[in-house]
Amino acid sequence: MAGNRARAPANLAHIETITAAGLLARARGAPPRAGPVRLIGVDGFSGAGKTTLAVDLRRADPTLTVLSVETFYLGWEGLAAGPRRARDQVVLPLSRGDVPVVEPWDWRHDRVAPARPRPVGPVVVLEGCGAGARSLRDALSLLVWVDADPPERERRLRARDDWALYAPHRASFERQEQELAAADGTRAAADVVVTRAADGTWFAADAHPDGMGTVRA
Repeated sequence: MAGNRARAPANLAHIETITAAGLLARARGAPPRAGPVRLIGVDGFSGAGKTTLAVDLRRADPTLTVLSVETFYLGWEGLAAGPRRARDQVVLPLSRGDVPVVEPWDWRHDRVAPARPRPVGPVVVLEGCGAGARSLRDALSLLVWVDADPPERERRLRARDDWALYAPHRASFERQEQELAAADGTRAAADVVVTRAADGTWFAADAHPDGMGTVRA
């Protein structure tokens, strides 16, 4: 019945459904830009569904490596440092053919944790606010922006198990993520914009105004 169909969001033009497998095929059709590794950036505001998409991509290909940009933030007020640290600790080593050595943020103790090697596979999903920042963009084979309406994002955030921990930092973090996305023009630079329906269907709407949007050569 038509009433059971997933409804496409009304605020996106050029609507079409898309699958995780389709996004992976698109990324693999683009050249690697971090040495031999293809990086897929999954960006968007908090609550948009970035982690959900990363999980779906991993289900489509269990050999994928998934890294969170949150690993590279410098605490609740250090979102802007995340992309730069991810570039220095992941992209640059991969470009040299080396194994990345990361210095993750220890959220429990509010400090940088000891460095540790982080081997990755030939396709890496880098997800989180800032994954498509300008400092990382040239290394991405595919940049996906995950969209959701603000009320829906807020509802999802408040439904999370860690909402009580996140709530005191919500306003500051929202300001930081929006400032970074605006300064770097991340949504407009995306190869594809996606949003998720309640039934789990992903809809894609090209971020480019001409509706063509090819993968960057």
